Amino acid sequence: MMHAALAIAAGGGGDAITAAMLAAAMPELRVSAIMSYSWDRFMMDPAPGPRTRAEFQGLVEHCGVATISETSTLRKGTSTLPRLAGSMAHPLLLLEAENGAAGMAATIVKAAQMFSADELIVVDVGGDIIAEGHESGLLSPLADSLALAAAMMTGLPTRVLVAGPGVDGELLPSEVHARFADLGACQVASLTPVDAAPFADLWSWHPSEATSLLAMAADGWRGAVETQRRAVIDLTDDTTGIYEVDGQALTKSSLARLLTSTNSLDQAEQMLRNRRGGRSELDIERRKAAGEHSEVRVPTPQSLNVIDAYGRHARDRGVDALTLRRVAELVHAISPATTLKLRELLASQRPGNFYPPLYRVGAASSGL
Repeated sequence: MMHAALAIAAGGGGDAITAAMLAAAMPELRVSAIMSYSWDRFMMDPAPGPRTRAEFQGLVEHCGVATISETSTLRKGTSTLPRLAGSMAHPLLLLEAENGAAGMAATIVKAAQMFSADELIVVDVGGDIIAEGHESGLLSPLADSLALAAAMMTGLPTRVLVAGPGVDGELLPSEVHARFADLGACQVASLTPVDAAPFADLWSWHPSEATSLLAMAADGWRGAVETQRRAVIDLTDDTTGIYEVDGQALTKSSLARLLTSTNSLDQAEQMLRNRRGGRSELDIERRKAAGEHSEVRVPTPQSLNVIDAYGRHARDRGVDALTLRRVAELVHAISPATTLKLRELLASQRPGNFYPPLYRVGAASSGL
């Protein structure tokens, strides 16, 4: 019997790209389809939390599984998944969180049956999926923890692959590697320029920071990158590493163990809120949606003065590049339309700096 696997993008669209990258780089995984939340950042979709199939039109539904096509759209708002589906070699399936880990597990089982998969591969970029919950930099564990809990609830053999230790700016690389040691993780691959090349065009529009930085590291770029909220990520040879963690051991010692019996997203959120001293990433999204810190400005040539000045200061601090998302944050170009205008402005007026997904301010090395 031919082995096949269903890949679960633990954190949404960025992890879906990484899952596709791993499927191509590691054909022995035999990935037959990729499942992902539609859970985009405010600059793409201002609605808090993950979207459901009822909020889409144009999905292809079969046996309880919703497949996203290039022509699928949200009834209100913007999802990155349809455009991503148009550029992926694997079917892209919608993962919904509204019925908690139990509901997600049921859908995952249906998807596995539909694509003849006898194994699950949970993919996470950065490593926040392995957090214990006390880490000071941990910001958004809900999506990853819920995906892992759901995968384990299916009863299907589950592998967990973590790419780019610390590249998401939450856990430090040292914290990720300490957890790897505790869990007996092993490195199974390193990404190369050949692995990153097929996905290069995505960075002209996709907002993912962590996955784009993983791709840049795989492509040979090395240096210090400032991301949103002024987090600085060092892209090194270690950033290209792919590590496998035992799913059972991880679930027992991570936040996922709290969520295995959840039947709604609200319940899952509340359980993590209780565990994390009242903190929830969904609260941040709700505040942004309500208008807090969400002033949107159309970039103008004067915006370049702000960017230039900040770039000089960043370079003085040892930063080699900013992510385009960080640049957008600086000048409040935080909607899909204003972000596009910003990219056009930078491409025409700062072509030497504009290097999607990066905006170069220093003298970092490149393997290109």
